[in-house]
Amino acid sequence: MKATRESDPGLRKSAGQRKPVGPALLSALFALVFGGVSAAAQESAASATVPPNIVFIIADDLSWAHLGAYGSDEVRTPNLDRLAREGVVFENAFVSTPSCTPSRASILTGRNGFELEEGATLWGYLPARFATWTELLAQHGYRVGATGKGWAPGFLIDREVNPAGRPWNGIRNRPYGDRFEELQMSDIDYAANFEAFLDAADETQPFSFWMGTFEPHRGYTEGVAAALGIDSAAVTVPPFMPDADEVRDDIAEYYAEIEYIDAQAGRVMEVLERRGLQDNTIVVFTSDNGMPFPRAKATLYDYGTRMPLLFWWGDNIAGGRRIENLVSLTDIAPTLLEFAGLEFAGLEFAGIEAQAVMSGQSLAPLLIPGRPGLPAREAVYMYRERHGFYPDSGGMSYPSRAIRTHDHLLIWNARPDAIPLDVDGGPARTFMEENAEEYPSLHALSFGPRSEYELYDVRADAWQMRNLAEDGAYAELLESLGDRLFGYLESRQDPRMLGRAEEFLYAPYFGVVFGDGLLRWTPEQQGQEMSFDERRELLRRAFTMIGEEAFFRRMISEQDGRL
Repeated sequence: MKATRESDPGLRKSAGQRKPVGPALLSALFALVFGGVSAAAQESAASATVPPNIVFIIADDLSWAHLGAYGSDEVRTPNLDRLAREGVVFENAFVSTPSCTPSRASILTGRNGFELEEGATLWGYLPARFATWTELLAQHGYRVGATGKGWAPGFLIDREVNPAGRPWNGIRNRPYGDRFEELQMSDIDYAANFEAFLDAADETQPFSFWMGTFEPHRGYTEGVAAALGIDSAAVTVPPFMPDADEVRDDIAEYYAEIEYIDAQAGRVMEVLERRGLQDNTIVVFTSDNGMPFPRAKATLYDYGTRMPLLFWWGDNIAGGRRIENLVSLTDIAPTLLEFAGLEFAGLEFAGIEAQAVMSGQSLAPLLIPGRPGLPAREAVYMYRERHGFYPDSGGMSYPSRAIRTHDHLLIWNARPDAIPLDVDGGPARTFMEENAEEYPSLHALSFGPRSEYELYDVRADAWQMRNLAEDGAYAELLESLGDRLFGYLESRQDPRMLGRAEEFLYAPYFGVVFGDGLLRWTPEQQGQEMSFDERRELLRRAFTMIGEEAFFRRMISEQDGRL
């Protein structure tokens, strides 16, 4: 099955409506978007004057299970739990890919990460021809800003500002004061910078603000969890890791950074309430990928791909609801655009309607029941390409694709001959590697060779530890899910399905400098002064000169941990 690919989806301005979309007006908006336009609907839409503000909060490496709103009694998240009680909780939200740079790109563009060419891998860049919801809002009258980690890590190349928004990072405040000599948490005061953004704003202008925390990404500072009263002995270790003190201590430090995120989210809500903005501000909370532990982040198992997703809009949406539908974080872009009044009928990319370009679909019908929309998803689709360069991996990444339904997860490993080691390090990983003989099955699950196909019954095997792909009783299911997976990938023009895997292999990786004897890139070349085509040609030349494994081993040796 083939589909036409949009070759140059540059942004085209339209006369899209900048009218508000409060619940009383959504009937008119949906009529404009999805059906015939009645005179009453046109009049209602035309009379609206107050578009909603947007605050988008995104954590860095947080799995869905580690909030009180998702059932955890080990992590204290009262502020996010309040958003959940008063808003809507999505129980089954999944990323396009569990790696920071491309995951954030897919959230911003509403497209599968594998569709974003140079933006499909870690430490790449997001070409300006791929429009983002932040840019569309800015072009239609919104003031757009960001603090903390926006689209990252990578380099802008052909963009003037980070796709998440113009940065507001000037206010710094070291977390926990002087209690720790070397604290590895960011000193960006996210909430204070949000308020500074508001101080500089025109109060009559709607705003969109991206708050990207650098937490709970590694590294962690030993002792923060204990100082906050988190008892590592009470930590529940997922069964795909050893239940050992070293692992529990590591998870406790991860919990500590989640609690810091919660405190910042609470301060943001205080700012909105103090300024009287809570009645017409949409607040979204999510994460870019799962916890930075083995068999989680950078994998296609649930602890790598399943995310928290909370929507809050005061009294404008009925709160206290938990939605079981399968959703993708690519759905965020079309949802926010729709609530902002930028209906798909008026937004086009190079003459192609936005709804046709985006793989995401609006969540508005789920957030406001009874409104028309696209049919509920029967599955979500995910991918994984290069996450980094790691010793002992044989130099190769571990490209994979997956389909996730309510009942099953099927993973296709495109390079089962590779070794899946390009995942983040840390005490838990070190412990597992140093104690492989004591925990051979768990070590093999995270770091050993994998079959080309992995099939899991997610209801009976929530941790995805029992591969059913080679069980003949599941052969028909395996074939059916495989047909759906590959059919979808072909329909969305996945380069790996079209014989163009080199687009991922040779994609720029701006975290690397080649050393003597191969190529040396200056700091300027790492940044803005080398074009993509020039960099790709250097990669091709180096790859051809010394072969695949030596090529990637040189990258590993010169990386110095810059992830």
